[in-house]
Amino acid sequence: MAWGADPPLALPTPLSLAISAALLPLLPLLPLLPLLPLLPLLLLAAGAASAQTSASVTLSSDYRWRGESLSDGRAAPQLVINYDSAAGWYAGAQLAGVRPRERDDAQLIAYAGLARRLASGWSWEAGASATAYRRDHAGDYQEGFVGLAGERFSARLYLAPRYLGRELRTAYIELNGFHPLQDGLKLIAHLGLLQPLSQGAGEQQRSNADLRLGVEATLGDASLQLAWLARTRKQQRPSSAAPSYAAPAYAAPTYAAPSYTNDPAPNALVLSLSYSF
Repeated sequence: MAWGADPPLALPTPLSLAISAALLPLLPLLPLLPLLPLLPLLLLAAGAASAQTSASVTLSSDYRWRGESLSDGRAAPQLVINYDSAAGWYAGAQLAGVRPRERDDAQLIAYAGLARRLASGWSWEAGASATAYRRDHAGDYQEGFVGLAGERFSARLYLAPRYLGRELRTAYIELNGFHPLQDGLKLIAHLGLLQPLSQGAGEQQRSNADLRLGVEATLGDASLQLAWLARTRKQQRPSSAAPSYAAPAYAAPTYAAPSYTNDPAPNALVLSLSYSF
């Protein structure tokens, strides 16, 4: 192209219009950006010259986290920004629309860590994450994690000293894997287990498992995923009990069970559309 020449007019494609529409609900999350102190510190330490930055936007029919619906069973957008340095340091954040107690809110998960490759081809990592909500900060909490990853398999162990802002220590271990098929298709699998390491005040806690099985199709920078999600059913709780961020015997957000009396949707079929740029 010659200097001074006008660039060709780029018309919006259906995919770009869909991505733009998915980003609109994320605009209220912008005030959460000051909660990302770890990201600029790592950028300065690693040096921007060797940095690799990536981002993706996802629209899911139901935003589920560790088996729990944080969007009240409704469609929700997520925006992920990630930074990787040549030295192995990485940092990033995920912004997501959530709906606790039948009102719209926003969730921010900021993370940072160090990953190194082993001679065997596997890699290890260690880091920390912080989860915060825009309106109600009673459920804010932090976790440290360590992990091991191969070509098609990864495992992570998370430790939280005050899970969901409560006097409750927990450990969460997750196993993730995929198997490529053909024509951009692959099978995906996830298994997670949340294990309380202490007991919350006045509540009896027990371990809880969640499972994800699905298929993902990739076409260029876009991907479409259809997955079946399941988790352990919660024990019943008296309807007169006061709401909290943790249901009995699970220590997870109560977003998916506003009545606090039973567990109406432990399983779900979730469709997600993602675009990376």
